[in-house]
Amino acid sequence: MQVKKLIHKSSKGDRRAQKQFFDLYADRLFAVAKRYAVSPELAEEALFQAFLKIFEKLAEFDLINEAALLGWLNRIVINQCLMDRRKELNTLYKLETIDEERHDTVFYEDSDHEALLELINQLPVGYKTVFLMNVVDGYAHKEIGETLGISESTSRSQFFKARKLLQKKINQDYGQSGT
Repeated sequence: MQVKKLIHKSSKGDRRAQKQFFDLYADRLFAVAKRYAVSPELAEEALFQAFLKIFEKLAEFDLINEAALLGWLNRIVINQCLMDRRKELNTLYKLETIDEERHDTVFYEDSDHEALLELINQLPVGYKTVFLMNVVDGYAHKEIGETLGISESTSRSQFFKARKLLQKKINQDYGQSGT
């Protein structure tokens, strides 16, 4: 079934169309949820909650192309995961100001994607969330701050600390020299 037709039928409450829509995007969105949730179980719960919101708001979505749809779906899932953890996250952030520092992106030349994900998952929750939102999902620090209810400078600080900690872990675990 064509995506536009699937969206239309799903937004009208057609259960078969909703099931097809879910089946089409669930695996991709579950991978997004797992990046932000503390456990696979919580990621699954957030995914189901996100799909409830998706089906509620699907009629309002104007399909331009599938990439735009995927971006919209990703944002709903990310926001759901973050809302589920907002109370926890708010206690983890300390308001602090830092001088704007220029920083390089973390480069990881090894093709072992799983090893890098494991290192990222070892980061403290606040660092991990900001790092993933910025590097993986492309949020700007201003957007991250608005989404998490923190200042832009706190987002930058959390990112900077996450980057430094990742570099340290990579150096320790893989014997690479660097900062």
